[in-house]
Amino acid sequence: MASYRGVNGVLVALEDFFRRRLPQELGNPPTNASVALLGSGDIADHLTGNLLGIYLHRITIDPHGRSRSFPRRGTDIGGRQPELPVNLHFLLIANARSATIEADLINWAMVALANESQLDVSHVGATDADWGERELVTISPDEMSTEDLMRIWDVFETPYTLTVPYVARTVRLRLVPEHVEGPPVVTRVFPVGEP
Repeated sequence: MASYRGVNGVLVALEDFFRRRLPQELGNPPTNASVALLGSGDIADHLTGNLLGIYLHRITIDPHGRSRSFPRRGTDIGGRQPELPVNLHFLLIANARSATIEADLINWAMVALANESQLDVSHVGATDADWGERELVTISPDEMSTEDLMRIWDVFETPYTLTVPYVARTVRLRLVPEHVEGPPVVTRVFPVGEP
């Protein structure tokens, strides 16, 4: 299960995923496209250059997993292991000097995610060492109305650029474990031996 750094771990893993796979014809001159995580300040300051951006715009609690908990693993078998399962709603944003580059960037990114739609410990482990070996996050297109999408751009008062919504399901964040009391101590054994 992930620590509080699990969300950032998924975002950094996505950025690395795209950087490593960026085709030479997009990453090399004359296009010189790049991949970057974007914050609200980056978008408000107006995007420039040929860029594929990843912008986390919303985090929701997974409705199917909010009340679930998992048994502990290994030697610690006391109690349940509670979690906070969250879904990450992010935007892929293609910003470019020409319509052709913009379309190529976003379409390449969509194809890359369709071909490899899961992140695991090999992607996220460097950012969050608590990530479980069997944990997977699945990336898929998100449902978002055009009106809701345009509201995001209106808030930043910046020109719209080609944007596609996605969701990463589900990042399992570790909560403080339940306090479990064992049975009362009734016997004590002290090892004694011959001198």
